[in-house]
Amino acid sequence: MKGRHSWFRSMIVLGLLVAASGSAAAQTANGKELYRNNCKVCHEKGSAQGQYTPMTLTQDQWRTFFKLKLLSSHKNVVHPKTGGKLLEQLTPDQIKAIQRFAIDHAADSEQPATCG
Repeated sequence: MKGRHSWFRSMIVLGLLVAASGSAAAQTANGKELYRNNCKVCHEKGSAQGQYTPMTLTQDQWRTFFKLKLLSSHKNVVHPKTGGKLLEQLTPDQIKAIQRFAIDHAADSEQPATCG
């Protein structure tokens, strides 16, 4: 009986780990989609605002941007597709997902990437 309980606990822990990793993967995918739909629309190659992809900056530069510059530099930005203020359309969780995507795929990360 003791072996069954140990096995059962192991399966629960394994299930929680799989669920957590799936959630992280979903958040990364969601961050990529959010970046494409809300950032890339204004920061494509040749844009007046400058081209930005996750690889444009290092992880520390992205952290600084989201901590100190995002709100001030984007407070009046209007989303070109919706016509509404960008920061009023994104939830704090969505901004965190975009931040996580940018940092996880920054120029100095283990998986640098554009969001092409």
